[in-house]
Amino acid sequence: MVSFMVQLSEKMRRTLERLLNGLQREVNVYGVGLFGSWSRGDAVASSDVDLFILDGRDLGCEYVERLEVSGVLVDLDFVPRRWFRVQMPPWLDQKLHEMQILYDRDWLLTNIKLSMAKSYCSPERVSIRTEDHLLNSDIYLSRAASALSRGDFASAHVFTVASLDFTLRILAEIALEPFSNSHFIERMKRAVTALEMCEAFQEYEEICGLVGISESAIRVKLKLFRAAWDEIKVAVGKSLKNVSSLHFKVRADLNYYLNSAFLLGVIARTSSLLDSGESVEASHYLNSVFSGIVEDYLLLRIAGRDAEADYTTPVLSLKRLEARNFKDHGHIIDFLSSGDIGKAEAEDAIAKARKIELKVRRNRKILIKNYLPRD
Repeated sequence: MVSFMVQLSEKMRRTLERLLNGLQREVNVYGVGLFGSWSRGDAVASSDVDLFILDGRDLGCEYVERLEVSGVLVDLDFVPRRWFRVQMPPWLDQKLHEMQILYDRDWLLTNIKLSMAKSYCSPERVSIRTEDHLLNSDIYLSRAASALSRGDFASAHVFTVASLDFTLRILAEIALEPFSNSHFIERMKRAVTALEMCEAFQEYEEICGLVGISESAIRVKLKLFRAAWDEIKVAVGKSLKNVSSLHFKVRADLNYYLNSAFLLGVIARTSSLLDSGESVEASHYLNSVFSGIVEDYLLLRIAGRDAEADYTTPVLSLKRLEARNFKDHGHIIDFLSSGDIGKAEAEDAIAKARKIELKVRRNRKILIKNYLPRD
């Protein structure tokens, strides 16, 4: 805990000590660990604090709560303790690997951390993580193809980009590069360089429209993000009756995304990236965050049995909702449709994404064998 706390201002340190003291008194909290940028040592002033909460409740999923405590933005990542009675979920590996343990009631979190320290870099564990990314890449490519066939070319492009994000994560895992939404581009560049697959990343940048993107364009996009966030906030407020029927995870996600402290964090992080000259990183960050918000919002509309809502064609669905409720979703559509994607462009993007994924898929095991050390 000391190595983390010395990096903080006195105000921030006192705030987090009070928060940790409160968490230790919670009957369901069995452990607390710090992960993310503050644990890795690459945090900046706009970085939030990520706390891993080992939760004893019978939760069916992991979920996150955003707090603002005395001006400090904190994410509480609640993870079911019972998950660790069986094999550890691969999407938790990075968090566990980079974690600094702040509280451990019964040594379980310590044992999990020690186990991950031994297995994280092993070819076997990296293979498990990359297989998980491949599955997600395939899912989003399938959605892209479905959206294309239904004439929603903007959505096809959004899903293609999401698929490529998971494909590139495979390379980051093999190169043992930690990544996050706000450090994605930087880490992927390092990974493709280490693995000598820079061509895949260059194609990714072209498909995503990140080549030559300007700071001024992203500042405009940030304003659009804020307006679109407001639209979703209002629309969810009008659908509170349907919120209770949602799966717990979707409810928790919406509570997280539509917390004003979350918006504050997005604005601060994007502005910090732009001030540092990282326009491409800022653009990717905004797109990634917003896609998650829209997906959960459409699940809410579907839960309310809204015939116009379909998460496989988000842009087309939002246009139909907009036609029925004038000016309710205009900014959301503008954000997702930026670039005016046509059929030919969507088809080309999907074809290139499939080619990149196939190349990574074919080389994955060879790269793991050649790049990662064995005992």
